Amino acid sequence: MIFFKPIIKLDDIKQNFTDFTFINEITYGAYLGIDEEGNQVGSCLMSIDTYKCNIEIIECDYSDKLLVEGFLRSALNYCANRNAYMAYCKIHEISDVLSHLGFENNDNVYSGDIPSLLKGSCCK
Repeated sequence: MIFFKPIIKLDDIKQNFTDFTFINEITYGAYLGIDEEGNQVGSCLMSIDTYKCNIEIIECDYSDKLLVEGFLRSALNYCANRNAYMAYCKIHEISDVLSHLGFENNDNVYSGDIPSLLKGSCCK
C-alpha cells in the first residue's frame, strides 16, 4: 500500500524540490508517496494560481500507472480544496494516465475541469 503524505509548508516543499523555480505569488502543495516500509516511492508538486491548478512535477516510476494516478488524484483533490477549478499538466510521459482520467490534449498541454477529472472512469 502507498500512502500519499501532503507537504504544506512552503519551506518543506522547497526542500524536496530544489531544482524547481518557485514564484512568490503562487500557492504550492506537494505529496510524498510512502510505502509500507516507510520508503519514499515518489513525489508530486502542484501550484495553484486563482482557479487554475498546474501539476508541475511527478517523480516516480511512470510504468506504475496506479502510482501515477494516485499522485494525480491527490494533487487534484488538494487543489480543489483550495478553490481551483481547472487543472493543467505538461508531463507528456504520463499522457496515457492523463487521458484515462479525462484530461484533453490541447497543443501539448493536458487540461480539464477538476470535478470531471475526479469522477471515476465508469461515470464518464
